[in-house]
Amino acid sequence: METKDKEFLKRLHEWQEKSKKTSLNIGRIPEKYKTRFMEIAKEEFSFDYGMCLREMIRTWDGVYLPPDEELNAKIDLLAKEVSELKEKIETKKEENVLRAADGSIKRTGG
Repeated sequence: METKDKEFLKRLHEWQEKSKKTSLNIGRIPEKYKTRFMEIAKEEFSFDYGMCLREMIRTWDGVYLPPDEELNAKIDLLAKEVSELKEKIETKKEENVLRAADGSIKRTGG
C-alpha cells in the first residue's frame, strides 16, 4: 500500500472516530415521522437536524416529567388537598360549637 493511501485511510479512520461522538444513524423510522421531522428541521432550523432534535428533546423534558417526579408531584397535590379539607372540617366544627360565657360548650352540631 502506498504512503498516500495509508495517509488517506488514517485520516478517514480519524474522521470516522470523531464523527461517532456527534453522529446518529436511526433506522426503522415510519415514513410519516421521518418526513415530518425533516419538514420541521427545514422550516424551523434551516435543515439543521441536530438542533431540531435538541429542541425536541428539550421540549419533551420540559413537558413530560420522569415517572418518579410525576408521582411526587401528584402526591404533593393530594397532600395539599387533604390539608385543605382538614382545615375546612375543623372550621366547620368550630362554627357548630356554641360556647357559654364561662367557656363551656352548650351545643354542638354536625
